[in-house]
Amino acid sequence: MNIEDWSAAILPWAQSKRWWPVDPKQPAEVVGEVPLHDSADSHITIALLKISESELIVQIPLLARAQHRETHDTMHHDSQDKSKDNSLAIVAVDGFTLFDGTAEPEFWRAWAKSATLIPARDETEQQTRERLDRAASLIRPMSVEQSNTSVLLLGDDLPLIAKVFRVLHCGEHPEVQLPSTLGDWEGIPRLNAYSYLEHDALDGPACSIVVADAVNDAQDGFVTLQAMAKRGDDPAPVSAHIGALIAHMHNRLEEAFGSSAGPSNENLKQRLTTSLSAAAEIDGALSQQDVSAIESTIRILTDADGDAADGADDDANNSSPAKAIRVHGDLHLGQLLLGSNGAWNVVDFEGEPLRPIAERSKPDSPARDIAGMLRSFDYAAESSGAFDADWLNAARTAFLAGYRSRRAISAADARMVTAYELEKALYELQYEAKFRPSWIAIPLNGIRRLIRS
Repeated sequence: MNIEDWSAAILPWAQSKRWWPVDPKQPAEVVGEVPLHDSADSHITIALLKISESELIVQIPLLARAQHRETHDTMHHDSQDKSKDNSLAIVAVDGFTLFDGTAEPEFWRAWAKSATLIPARDETEQQTRERLDRAASLIRPMSVEQSNTSVLLLGDDLPLIAKVFRVLHCGEHPEVQLPSTLGDWEGIPRLNAYSYLEHDALDGPACSIVVADAVNDAQDGFVTLQAMAKRGDDPAPVSAHIGALIAHMHNRLEEAFGSSAGPSNENLKQRLTTSLSAAAEIDGALSQQDVSAIESTIRILTDADGDAADGADDDANNSSPAKAIRVHGDLHLGQLLLGSNGAWNVVDFEGEPLRPIAERSKPDSPARDIAGMLRSFDYAAESSGAFDADWLNAARTAFLAGYRSRRAISAADARMVTAYELEKALYELQYEAKFRPSWIAIPLNGIRRLIRS
């Protein structure tokens, strides 16, 4: 069985998926595999595909089953999952039928045998592996795929969720490093197991899969706040709680990794000016008056001797410089899950999936996470179908108050929050113009609210 000869069979299927990272027209080929199990009847492996132009390496978990075996048995798939892609063959080749490994319990049980484990406090490593094997016997692939693939492992009393990183990056992965560091904090699901791949096609070990506790009956944070906005429910209690949670996360990350000097005013000015130049090229979006007002705002935000910004703590040291710490890096309401026990959980610490690990792991201002949350409140309010400026203001104000209850915001920090929020809104304007033109008013309104304030 030569995995390299399967490129023509695997590629069309992979390139049709939401997680395929580039234009399907770009050439790619199978360059190797990392086998997990081999027998006369089946071959369980992870195929590595290299995209020629970008040199990205994409992993494809596969189950190759000999065609003389019985018809594929789906009894180990959770009955609630009706996704048409689950349990379907990719292609038949060389006397084997290839299946998407992420949708096969057989793949997950093979993976569990070699995964690196993080036992719970009252478990031995053997007990953890046995629990992981039981969990893998009943699976439910998540129906919504983005840049990665998520699968619920439901065969044990404690449900787990696995995340498969489709694009592989070498280095210590944030989805392993940060949850491991914050492992005793109740604000994140506990990491149970993970695996790194090593192969000549890779420049070093690359994180392949992580498995963590699943949040029971999880409610998406964005959907929850969007529904509250539509009903007109008071957002203050929930928003304040979330703000305190994020501040606590930042405190824990600073304790674990330390801090350093934040971005310089010059660096911030350059980034904002570049973002504005790109956004200004969008036809019919920003008026000349908008551009001039944004330019003026950038000058104010990047003036080292500027006045204290709105949102700074009265008792904070207003002369203290902004700090850089380890941050989440891609934080928004959709990265928060509300469990059936009423507890909020922060998830998805990987950052932007196509950026190198070293870039994602660099310290940054906590303002990046705060700004991401504030922009997400804007999106929840504006997309609810019942926009209310007072509701949005209440949500934002309560979030910042909750944050300040656990962590101070200096004048430099407050200016940084506004700068990061403006930078993010300018990026959103470009994104919506390209992919969702009907949503372009959301970042545009946000930009105008920022420059008016």
